[in-house]
Amino acid sequence: MAMYVTSLFFLILCFIASFHLLSASPQTRPPTSLHINLVHTGFMHAQDQNYISHIQTASTERLNYLRAKATGNFIAHITPLQSPPAFLANVSIGVPPVTQMLHMDTASSLLWLQCRPCSSCYPQNFPIYDPSSSFTYQHEPCETSLSSFPYLTFDPETGVCSYSITYMDGSRSSGTLASETLTFNTIYEWSIATLPYVVFGCGNDNDVGPYQSSLSGVLGLGYGNLSLVRRFGSKFSYCFDRLSNPSYPYNVLVIGDDGAEIMGDKTPLEIHNGLYYLTLEGISVDGKSLPIDPHVFQRDYKTGDGGTIIDTGCSITSLVRVAYDALMNEIGVFLDRRFKPVVNNKNPMKCYVGDFDRDLVRLGFPVVNFHFSGGAELSLDVKSLFMKAQTGAASFCLTIMPSVDEDLSVIGAMSQQGYNVGYDLEAKVVSFDRIDCGILFDN
Repeated sequence: MAMYVTSLFFLILCFIASFHLLSASPQTRPPTSLHINLVHTGFMHAQDQNYISHIQTASTERLNYLRAKATGNFIAHITPLQSPPAFLANVSIGVPPVTQMLHMDTASSLLWLQCRPCSSCYPQNFPIYDPSSSFTYQHEPCETSLSSFPYLTFDPETGVCSYSITYMDGSRSSGTLASETLTFNTIYEWSIATLPYVVFGCGNDNDVGPYQSSLSGVLGLGYGNLSLVRRFGSKFSYCFDRLSNPSYPYNVLVIGDDGAEIMGDKTPLEIHNGLYYLTLEGISVDGKSLPIDPHVFQRDYKTGDGGTIIDTGCSITSLVRVAYDALMNEIGVFLDRRFKPVVNNKNPMKCYVGDFDRDLVRLGFPVVNFHFSGGAELSLDVKSLFMKAQTGAASFCLTIMPSVDEDLSVIGAMSQQGYNVGYDLEAKVVSFDRIDCGILFDN
């Protein structure tokens, strides 16, 4: 019996030693950048009949989150829903690795996921990570402050640092700040990237709403100290196709100064309370500039109110009312003479009766341009301006809605479709380059 125990102990030591030797070998040396293939939530779930309602609700809650964060009120909502569509990063955690799906979010910095033991965990499609089953899990110390986000508390007796995030709608995540080995599925065939000692939130108490089973947690791309972006320098980029096309294989997120694609037209970036602000100067329709005072898009530097945020967590673009009305007055000329509006007093999204492919895509629609300082532009064609209602009836909706906030505008994911969007957080610029994302896979 003693010989058996000794042999077993020796085998365990050999396994751990082998792992550390492999981690130090050239083949598994930590990467200098990450090229992550993004998974569309629609690839995992069918859209239901309340599709538009979910998008509208999620966009409203997301706007509440952004406004609260912009003004320093960190009790806010992140809305990582499977409906509306979003993009998830396929990540494995621990040794041995456990597959997880993390929601890509530019408006938060912490990477967190559900962990056992659960005091309260929501159902998810993949096994919940259990740190006691991993050889590489360890607690992470922390420096706390009253203004830290997420809120951190350190227990000097146990050496455990706890994090806590509470959201406006009652959603939450709290648990232990820790570090682990993460393995990422990359864009290169049969290729993975392993990264040791990644700081993350190991959440034992989590609730993110009723449409969350596709995701295990959140991959924050903000510029906070806990962000994975900081691990690789100050640059990241992403490129995705139509949110209506879940089977497109080339949606990609690149993190790191060595790999991020900062190309195309550039516009100045401002970072405030962890949010990414751009200077929107105007909107045009079919080359015609709309009569909008540029000041309506600017942020009040004294209060933190207003401004224009670029965000991946919100599908819909929201414009301050005066800008939205000017846009609707112009494109209404094209819409009202061809289509009958759908009357729904509970839905601020403008919808029309008609066949999306036949009446809009084939017949065409004027391009809407967002003009930013520095000369950068986002061009919204018919597939970025409108979406199928997915309610069973022949109808479609505008992907721009009036902001529920008086002075905050948000450039959502649907307005970024078909672009490589690059962030250089040190140079304080964002770049837009309209490309087929598949080109990036050939580099």
